[in-house]
Amino acid sequence: MWLELLKSSLEAGFGQKLEQLIAGLGLSIKDFAKEGNIPESTLYKIISGKKDFRISTLKAIVETVKRREELEHKFTIAVITTREALDSIGRSLEIAGRDIRIKEYPATTIEEEMIRGVTAEKEGVKGIICGPIAATTLEKIVDIPVVGLQFEEKLLMDAINKLMKKL
Repeated sequence: MWLELLKSSLEAGFGQKLEQLIAGLGLSIKDFAKEGNIPESTLYKIISGKKDFRISTLKAIVETVKRREELEHKFTIAVITTREALDSIGRSLEIAGRDIRIKEYPATTIEEEMIRGVTAEKEGVKGIICGPIAATTLEKIVDIPVVGLQFEEKLLMDAINKLMKKL
């Protein structure tokens, strides 16, 4: 988000983009101004397109968005598996009173799982769930926790039933 915002600061319509981003963060302009230590009136002038702003103001805006993104990613985990399996899970869930965001990374080969794992780490996820074979290698590549997904009997039986229908 912050990088797109920074790029758009050079274009017409930056104020509108900023207003949408602030709303997307679930903040009022007043709250965003307070959090970023930016005069509220300055933000309103930028949003209305009536003010050219200083680089220091842009820096404060971007830093505030970056902090918000970090909070948003605080409990984001990656799930790396096939598209079919990803379609069966949700995008978020609540565990022990914490909202956990699940970011999906589809892969069909172990090589793709490695690439997706490195990408997930770069994107700021806090942990990775993937296939058990890929997990042992991925643990050696990334600096975040990795857990291999183990099969349960029910899942295995479902897969066997699917296979039998195809035979």
